[in-house]
Amino acid sequence: MRITRITATLERLAATEGARGYAGLEAPAVVRCRVETEDGLGGSGVTGRFLAGQVCPLLAEGFDAALRGADAREIEAIRERLVQRFAPRGGAGVFVSALSALDIALWDLRARALGEPLWRLLGGARRSVPCYATVGLPGYDEAALIEACRSAVAQGYRGAKMLVAAGGRGVDEDAARVRAVRRALGPGPWLMLDANCGMTIADARRLALLVADCDIAWFEEPVHGNDIESLAALRRAIPMPIGAGQMMQSLGWFRDALQRGAVDWIQPNAAFCGGISTLLRVLALAEAHGIPVAHAGGLDIANAAALAGHAHGGLLEMHGAQHGMRALLAEDLVPEGGMMTLPDRPGIGFAFRETG
Repeated sequence: MRITRITATLERLAATEGARGYAGLEAPAVVRCRVETEDGLGGSGVTGRFLAGQVCPLLAEGFDAALRGADAREIEAIRERLVQRFAPRGGAGVFVSALSALDIALWDLRARALGEPLWRLLGGARRSVPCYATVGLPGYDEAALIEACRSAVAQGYRGAKMLVAAGGRGVDEDAARVRAVRRALGPGPWLMLDANCGMTIADARRLALLVADCDIAWFEEPVHGNDIESLAALRRAIPMPIGAGQMMQSLGWFRDALQRGAVDWIQPNAAFCGGISTLLRVLALAEAHGIPVAHAGGLDIANAAALAGHAHGGLLEMHGAQHGMRALLAEDLVPEGGMMTLPDRPGIGFAFRETG
């Protein structure tokens, strides 16, 4: 299974109406990576969002030239070769995003070559993964926000996540919106908050205290930069669980966050953290520390197989701002009743339509 070609395609997605107010000009973007071998087999991977335009040439030019003729089955050796060539002194950003997409494609390729679904190849811990829905988008007014969260719960999702510190709103307005959603949902369904690293410790603490009686399942990425010491300090000061990690690109960050007691939920994403290989490492760390896992950051298709395969796999996020990506897929993963049941077909579970 010698690699003959690595290609990358940048897809600009139509923004969802409610996604207005997200930070980052490149939010509606996804990078498709494809690895082809001399056997005529291929595998698909994905990354995207920030710096997507810089990730594509690294994959299609740098990684392609470095890996021509490499054995696609030797995933760990390939990772080490790329690290030594492109990031020998450590790195993140464009390199780790590209590595994420490539690693996912290599695992997809391996599963297809063996005729096995990847979730089973990775351990087969469970066939179905519980899902929650990120639908409380910043572009919605209060009525639309409530309807989106109600609809997600009615469809069977474990809970609904809503954005705070977005759309130009302050702490008081965010608190009022959180209270309105909790009243509408009632006391049963989970309700999660996500600040996308948009708050100071002071503002995050104030918001948390204002909505302390709203039974928040977790407060996600509340502080700037996902700073571990800030997360740990905030966790000690507020009465609700904290989650973080969806776009962190260093295994050391996950280790330190767990060791220092900075999070109640760890939230890796294979499309950003270094691929499925790194995601499996984070799952093992979380298991060792007794911390549950809740995937976040979108791109559910890249994460579902590992969360089903590994014994410590947890919740899968279904992100309402990424509907445009599904139109690109020939093989999709579709939740039913709030559960993602992984298919028996070989591979990771998804495949892009060929457009050329």
